[in-house]
Amino acid sequence: MFKNMRLGIENIDKILEGNERVEFYGNWEDVLFLAHRAVASSAPINVVIVQEFGKFDPFLVKKFQRITGNYGEIVIRRAFKAEDVKPTIDSFQGEVIVIDPYFHRKDYTVITSALRRNVWVFTREVNGLPQGGAFNHHSMHVIVRVSSSKWGYRFYIKKHPLMPELEIPISIEGIYRGEEDKGLLAWV
Repeated sequence: MFKNMRLGIENIDKILEGNERVEFYGNWEDVLFLAHRAVASSAPINVVIVQEFGKFDPFLVKKFQRITGNYGEIVIRRAFKAEDVKPTIDSFQGEVIVIDPYFHRKDYTVITSALRRNVWVFTREVNGLPQGGAFNHHSMHVIVRVSSSKWGYRFYIKKHPLMPELEIPISIEGIYRGEEDKGLLAWV
């Protein structure tokens, strides 16, 4: 069971609590932004980044650490080639956040087998599905589709293929504060 991995957004964390394998997918910029939040909120945590260059911003992680007050250790390893993904994930003990595991678009079976552990995966959306597609669907406990608008983010949470997905809207302010206002209920 996971102990540290969280987004630091109370509504979402309560739903994901107790699930060992969670996959977030959607527009890459939105998912990558949330990956920064998850890394900062989950510290101490191990992180695997599967990209040849950039886009993971350590200053954004530090910003989220200041917001959440969590200054735990973050260990980051990178996998530059598809062949390096599985050994890099396997090199960590315990929980791992994996960012963009299918970046190279090959070795899906090998990478998916490495993800059968306490892991949160942040990946791209391709044709309405996570980039891992059917390879990952059977091994993930929860799949979260993320979409954004000018007002905030929407999380579409799917725990089982036969159950309807749960939609949770979070404002931009809620993303930064880590909780959503109670709205009119606060006045009742």
